[in-house]
Formats: sequence, C-alpha cells, structure tokens
Amino acid sequence: MGLIIFIVVIVVAVVLLKGFDSVAGRGPKQVKDGINQSRLSLKEVNRQPCPECAELILPAAKKCPFCRSEIKRL
Repeated sequence: MGLIIFIVVIVVAVVLLKGFDSVAGRGPKQVKDGINQSRLSLKEVNRQPCPECAELILPAAKKCPFCRSEIKRL
C-alpha cells in the first residue's frame, strides 16, 4: 500500500513540474535556444583564455575572476 502511494505522489509531482515548465516556457526548445545564445555571446565578446587557468576572460581584464591571478599584458 505504501509503495502505491509513493508512486502516485511521484507521478503527480512529475505532472505538476512539467505543467509549470510549460507555463513558464522552459521546454527543451527554450533550453537549446539558451545554450546556443550563450555560445554566441562568448564568440561576440571575443574572450581570451587566462594564461594561468585557461578560463575565458575579457581581453581588458587585469585580474582573472576565476583564479585571481594578475594578468600581465605586453
């Protein structure tokens, strides 16, 4: 009996969460569009890798926000 109640609760939770996502506009298409948009924005900004940690940073950065190392420009 307890297993049936548990399964019903899980099914109801999944249905409710899917409903909230569709109302909020967070379906698979929106997630894919967001990923593609973030890739485009990285290309548009023309970020460069940090010489210490290789994370992408802005070209004018004086300190890496990831590893906190000083960026020496020539």
